[in-house]
Amino acid sequence: MIAGESLPAPSHLYTWVDVDEYFAKLAARDEWEPWLLEVDAYWDSVEFTIAEGTDPETVWAWLTERLGPLTVDMESQVILLESLDSGRSGDALEVHLRTTEKITQVTRVPRWGERRIVQELAQGLPAPQTEQFPHGVRVCAFHSFKGGVGRTLHCVALARELAERRTDTAADGQRILLVDADLEAPGISWMIASQGGRLDFALDDFISLLHGSPVDDRSHIIALARKFLLNQEHGGIIVLPTTRDSTRIGPPRIQPVDLLTHDRPPYILTESLAELAHSVGADTVLIDLRAGTSELSAPILLDPRVHRVFVTTVSDQSVQGTVNMLKHLAHRAPSRRPTDPSCAVLLTQFQEKEHGTELSEAAASLMEAVAGTIAPPSSSHEETGDESTVDRDVASEPLSSPFLPPLLALPRGWADVCDRIERTALRSVVSELADSLRPPEPAASISGLQNSQDDLRVVREKLADLARSLTYAETAQVQDGFLPTEALTNLVSNHRTEAPVEIIVGAKGSGKTFTYLRMCRQSTWEEFGAAVDVNNIELRAPLVPVLASQNLAEELRSGIDDVRRSSAARLTGNEPDSFLSIRDLVTEALDKRLNEVEWRQVWLTCLARAAGLDATAKTAESALTDLAREKRAVFVIDGLEDLFQDFNSNQQQQRALRALLTGCPEWLRSLRGHPLGLVVFVRRDLVLNSVQQNAQQFLERHRAYELRWNRTEALRLAAWVNERAGALMNDTSVSVRSASSKELSKILIQVWGQKLGSDRSREARSEEWFLAALSDFNLQIQARDIVYFLAEAASNSAGDEKTGRWSDRLLTPSAMRRALPQCSREKIFAMAQENEPVDAVFRHLQELPEEIRKVPFTLDSVRLTSAQARLLEANGVLFREKDQYWIPEIYRHGLGFGVSNVGRPRVVSITKLIRDRSDSV
Repeated sequence: MIAGESLPAPSHLYTWVDVDEYFAKLAARDEWEPWLLEVDAYWDSVEFTIAEGTDPETVWAWLTERLGPLTVDMESQVILLESLDSGRSGDALEVHLRTTEKITQVTRVPRWGERRIVQELAQGLPAPQTEQFPHGVRVCAFHSFKGGVGRTLHCVALARELAERRTDTAADGQRILLVDADLEAPGISWMIASQGGRLDFALDDFISLLHGSPVDDRSHIIALARKFLLNQEHGGIIVLPTTRDSTRIGPPRIQPVDLLTHDRPPYILTESLAELAHSVGADTVLIDLRAGTSELSAPILLDPRVHRVFVTTVSDQSVQGTVNMLKHLAHRAPSRRPTDPSCAVLLTQFQEKEHGTELSEAAASLMEAVAGTIAPPSSSHEETGDESTVDRDVASEPLSSPFLPPLLALPRGWADVCDRIERTALRSVVSELADSLRPPEPAASISGLQNSQDDLRVVREKLADLARSLTYAETAQVQDGFLPTEALTNLVSNHRTEAPVEIIVGAKGSGKTFTYLRMCRQSTWEEFGAAVDVNNIELRAPLVPVLASQNLAEELRSGIDDVRRSSAARLTGNEPDSFLSIRDLVTEALDKRLNEVEWRQVWLTCLARAAGLDATAKTAESALTDLAREKRAVFVIDGLEDLFQDFNSNQQQQRALRALLTGCPEWLRSLRGHPLGLVVFVRRDLVLNSVQQNAQQFLERHRAYELRWNRTEALRLAAWVNERAGALMNDTSVSVRSASSKELSKILIQVWGQKLGSDRSREARSEEWFLAALSDFNLQIQARDIVYFLAEAASNSAGDEKTGRWSDRLLTPSAMRRALPQCSREKIFAMAQENEPVDAVFRHLQELPEEIRKVPFTLDSVRLTSAQARLLEANGVLFREKDQYWIPEIYRHGLGFGVSNVGRPRVVSITKLIRDRSDSV
């Protein structure tokens, strides 16, 4: 059924065709009455087939309601048409009522125009009998509503990418069958012909042969086609042109819809092309279709087993035409089965700076339309109790291909076009499509397992225990091993000889305290450099912990105290002040009205006392200056959120933080040679609220050392935790610490498989789902969330009764989906513990009535102030698009927000929009 308001009465009825189309729309929208079985319109009359026992007055009353009282003349039993004289009886269709117990069986075939107008039109087309094409061949079709959008070019680029991948993997004998099915304006065929390539066998030949062949035997045709097609290969791509006659005008005599007879299978064309591909050693068929909505493309686009790719520019007409096409597919041939691939959209010919608004709006509309072509999750998705919106977002995110001037005017020949594709790196644009057609190589067996469910359960439990122990640095008992991030490598590499005076910014859960602990545990800057794999460190300076989180476990606190005493002994030979004494010094200063210069003196006093110097605010500068003449030291500070819990509104706390983050570093940098260093670990929201005037400039200055977990580092952390749990294959040739993003993706197939389902399912790719589900709207994915997610997903997998189905991976799909809400609730709880201002806003949102807790929303609807919204935006919890606000999945579940009827939480598209805006700044 096509959703929406009731279909209004037709504004004009000129002929029987209008009547026929109107009742076809009613049937498709499931707006027929139960007694109406079929409608047949002719040039002079309309016949309504109704169930036996139906009162004719009921029929006439319904017709009058649907068509209007001035259109239906019950007395004359006609439907009036438009005319110059509305009273002329000649401009009318006679109405005939025919009663029957039931109508003859309706056979529906994949075409846009329905031959019979019956109740069954409310349902989609019957699904193919088999879930896959013959021999496991994959079929992908490129279509566009408008011509000239780059459809053929990207189809050829995908063929080149797939062919090249086969060369790289030494897949001998595996080819691509590229079909030019633009039966009215062929493009690929002209490329081949222009350089003298052989065109001995074409698509129109194949269709004609199929049309005249026996219904139950196509083997002779396949063999004949193979004989000639093998001579039409170009670098692993076998081309099936439209026609051998390049001078022909118009479509061929026998068209695809001519194959749709009652005695043939409804999907004969796509299945025959799959058989043909297999016969020539190809495992993938790429089809370049005719633009528009003609019946030339219907038999292919209406097969839900086909990977359907729609190419469009960002122009409104092209976008809306594509959306309309997708809506029709959502009704007629949606992706129902788990193996049915999702539709894909490729946005082309835009310039990112000039068309930013058009691009984001087009992507949003198309993403919504693509999501509509995916049938709702089956009952097997028992993991969340709430529709997994991330699944749909990952599956329906549009791909993009920006405008490239060299592609504006293409050369004639196939070889020249392929060369242009290579020089413009167009293959990278279609790389994701290639992934969906050619899944990554199967993962190696999981380390130490003998395909035993008991072994799997043990490893899953071990992973869960290890990840859970690493979730909170303050209480972690496992301290062996260290995964250096790019930020830490930059920090050490840039300070081999001089002490660092740097601010390390990170959001909650980004690993600040964990990094602080690992840094302090090394005792000296040189040892810390070795821990992050940076050599040739000449700065031999002790690390001096000044402040630490109050929530540290006793064992960890004791270890840091030992480092403090050891460093102070090396620097001054004295006992340093305790953490408590230094905190008291700051707390007492907060009760006074100090300016920023006085606050700088307070902070320098804290540094001096941590080194064992007996200093006051008046003597701290001179004491540290004297120390710097003889010694080198790096002071380290963490746990500021414990001291400044009202930083969002308290100006004195903001002034204190500003002095530490800007005043102290400025003074320390004034010391020649930078003998004294300072590394401050601080949450991003504390920075934004204390350095208000130049916050973005401040963040940019320290960006190289910011604890941001980008895509590669997030995957690296996930792989590292699994490696430490003994869950990965023992491959000494690839180190997790140095692996590329591509290598990490391959390694992690062992952990979560290629997709959240079987490899041939339309489910989201596990890696993309993982990154989208855990990311916030600051484009960040936090280390704590990654580790907690692994803990919950592994625990869920160990207890999953259906783990036998997923013996190829550690984390089962349902366990991963169930882990997301758990991770979200934990993130809300952790933030509430760490950030009192944000906690207050969270409690307000959670206490709202359930009917209000929906995304998207306006500030007025959830009763949030602008200041509260800014606070949440700074923490990546909110994103504003026009007048609506969105919440990422990692927060939505924990806050108890559902999905509004007016929209879905477009997680991936919102994140992409943020990334685009960030890149354009």
